[in-house]
Amino acid sequence: MKISKIQILANLSFLIPLAHLGYQSLTGGLSANPIQTATLVTGRASVYAILISLYCSPIANTLKLSMFHRIRKISGLYAFYYAFAHFLIFAVLDYQLNFSWILPELQQKTFLQIGLIALLALLPLAVTSIGFLKHKMGASWRKLHKMVYVITALILLHVALASKGDIIDPAILTIFYVVAMLFRLPKFKALQIKSLPIWLRRLNTFLIS
Repeated sequence: MKISKIQILANLSFLIPLAHLGYQSLTGGLSANPIQTATLVTGRASVYAILISLYCSPIANTLKLSMFHRIRKISGLYAFYYAFAHFLIFAVLDYQLNFSWILPELQQKTFLQIGLIALLALLPLAVTSIGFLKHKMGASWRKLHKMVYVITALILLHVALASKGDIIDPAILTIFYVVAMLFRLPKFKALQIKSLPIWLRRLNTFLIS
């Protein structure tokens, strides 16, 4: 299957946080607490990726820009990749895969429990994103992937509880989530803007090729 230009750009864009971590690691610029920095970067990358995935369909349908349909799956997969990396940094680098340390942390901290539930819930969505599984599952695939709305809410709750009193950043992320969900309502879902600039329509045609 041919990869479009927008898909290449999306992959490169989502790899920027990873490239940033790699560069900072090689140059010694990961701050005094590199594990904490890596945890924060991967966590935020996952949150941003899943929010972007929620906006792909509304933007594509409202503006008739099909290029956003092409990056919805990519966004969702990177949300899982970065969430998994986020977990590995916590479990392997920070706690050295020592379950006698990890389990008490999970028992004591609600935000860790919620984060783990969200990660485990993302797993079947990532696995069933494979083309032949989507075709084989039929209508049940769509029902399964609607779980992303609940998973995103769990992720945002995880962020809010982990922020330790910082309400501004979680609030902003939550607003973006609420707006994305509003566009799932019939009244907003029917909105369409057809009079787009010619350059934007041409850009869409160029990027999906």
